Amino acid sequence: MRTLLVSLSLSLGLMAAAHADGIYKWVDENGVVHFGSQPPQDGQVEVVKAPKSERYRQWQNEQQALQANRQLATAVQLEDAATTTPAQTTDADQNQQAQQEKLDQAEMAARAERCQSAQRRLQELEARSRVREVDASGNYRVLGEDERQQRIQQTREILLSSC
Repeated sequence: MRTLLVSLSLSLGLMAAAHADGIYKWVDENGVVHFGSQPPQDGQVEVVKAPKSERYRQWQNEQQALQANRQLATAVQLEDAATTTPAQTTDADQNQQAQQEKLDQAEMAARAERCQSAQRRLQELEARSRVREVDASGNYRVLGEDERQQRIQQTREILLSSC
């Protein structure tokens, strides 16, 4: 009976570790390769194992919008540097407008995703008096009432400013 309980608890622990957040890989300014469960705020990040969370989808949409913005900026710089004829200028303007529209659509999609996520978070915080969250080390902790009210206020401010 004991061995069954020990093996069951061990397998549950391993399953929880397998369902942890994703794994990210990045190179710092010194050329050192890092792996971690939290991506850095800036720089290129490669996703080794993608998490299945809503937060990851939101981050992925933001990264796509940033990359599209960078591509647009480089295209504009290259366009300004090159000498073009009037006929080429209209084609370049049309291409630039098309790229800007794609960028705007990506930003709108990311903003809509953030709004939906914030609305769900607010509903959960208001509906439950006891709210649990997972910290960086994977442990659960219950939010105190003051902290829950503070999170509700922060989420409302996010909704007012972003949506």
